Amino acid sequence: MKYFVALSALLLASCSSFEFKTNLDPSNFTEYFKPSSVEEVTEEELVSKPYRTVKTVEGLSCQEDEKDAVATEADARTKARIKAADAGANAIRFDKCVHLKNTKACRVSITCYADALIVDDK
Repeated sequence: MKYFVALSALLLASCSSFEFKTNLDPSNFTEYFKPSSVEEVTEEELVSKPYRTVKTVEGLSCQEDEKDAVATEADARTKARIKAADAGANAIRFDKCVHLKNTKACRVSITCYADALIVDDK
């Protein structure tokens, strides 16, 4: 046990000059978590709440080449949520998502259309 404590102390002392670097920038945290500031709501949830439409938004997920990441509805919805947050909305109501294959620009594309809303929770 005495040797374990001495070894632990030696290891900790040798790491005291260790420098940790990361590519995370604290100023990017708000950008990274932006989609979470917009809550997805349904038509039924809006019946009892006052709200107003800020604008219509869409999110596009596109797989341009077979080597690229697969287009997903989740990615398209996230991009729409970012646009809603940029417009100052706190909620989003999705209307529909359109899936297309072999367009001029994309092997597979998914576009989700939604209303960016400001909902009062009072």
